[in-house]
Amino acid sequence: MYRGRGAAPRGPRPSGPRGFGPPPLPPDMIYKSFDYLESKHLFQRVTSDIDDSDLSKAILEKNQKLTPSPEELALIQEQVTKFTSIVDNLVVSPNSEVDVEEMRIVGSFKKGTILAGHKTADIVLIIKHLPAKEDITKIMKVLSDKMASLQNDKKKKVEVKENERGFTYKYNGITLNVLITTLPGNTKETIDPEKHIKLDHLKNSLAAIRHARWFEESAFQSSIRVIVRIYKDFKRRIPFFANVNPWTIDLLAHHAAVANTGGQQLTVPQVFRRSLQLLAAGILLPGSASICDPCEPGFVKAHSFMSYEDQDNLTCGAQTLIRALSHGGYKEILGVAGARTVTFDTASMFNGIIVTPSKLAYEKPTPESQSTNGS
Repeated sequence: MYRGRGAAPRGPRPSGPRGFGPPPLPPDMIYKSFDYLESKHLFQRVTSDIDDSDLSKAILEKNQKLTPSPEELALIQEQVTKFTSIVDNLVVSPNSEVDVEEMRIVGSFKKGTILAGHKTADIVLIIKHLPAKEDITKIMKVLSDKMASLQNDKKKKVEVKENERGFTYKYNGITLNVLITTLPGNTKETIDPEKHIKLDHLKNSLAAIRHARWFEESAFQSSIRVIVRIYKDFKRRIPFFANVNPWTIDLLAHHAAVANTGGQQLTVPQVFRRSLQLLAAGILLPGSASICDPCEPGFVKAHSFMSYEDQDNLTCGAQTLIRALSHGGYKEILGVAGARTVTFDTASMFNGIIVTPSKLAYEKPTPESQSTNGS
């Protein structure tokens, strides 16, 4: 496991789709992280198989609480449908202010992993030319005016706010997060940072389309969506998981559910346990072969955007959680009502067993250590 201290390995910055993150390690330092499921034949059990019935019940109950109600989903879908009809009309009958090529629904609403209370739908709007910042204002005005004409209750407050990636439209507690991008070929043109939407934003919006398409085609097992929701809840409750990207969560859940040489159909508790085991073993640490991003050319790691600190935090937190889970602390991990909170700075006791939290291993290099390594 590569959770060392000291200066970061030297080398060029990665040229991946996100354009940032720690530098890559040399090929001879890459390892495949330990996977218990693939190594069970080496560890013969001396006790009976684990009874996951209670854990399964707790996970499914937690998932039910995290899942939006049909009424909540219907309200979001109503606004998405209205927006879609407007854009479709603009595609058929172009507006001089808006030259729309197409639109795509992306994000958690499209994937079916949205959390209860998160009444937001992400929409990518593709326009034919390289979008300038002033295009955001024009598109926002045209679409918000047309949306206003379709709303049933004209007295309800509408909030429209521009941002550097597009704009948000809020009505009746529902938010449409509109991301503006262009055709992939246009991203190769010269972009003026003062005039146009940033290239990173354009590429990330296009990537969101690929992510949504891949998830719809590949993440067909219901257990994947359950685990994604559980980890999104971790992001809200557990500091060590706060900086995990939703796309990384999608890839981790999919990998834990389907990536095994035996082709086993894993249950929800097995996928949950395996995902924590993989994280604890360092699958998202710098030296790991990791999980390949299926939506990017070449071999781009799922955690390529994460800093060394975030990678260490995630691994450290997972190691503590898997220990707690091994001794029956699933209620504390899932945040079941009435259960205590898992502590990451002091030892906790689960069924008479003391669980000591892991300690962070990475130490950010000082200027002195960097100059020493660079000499």
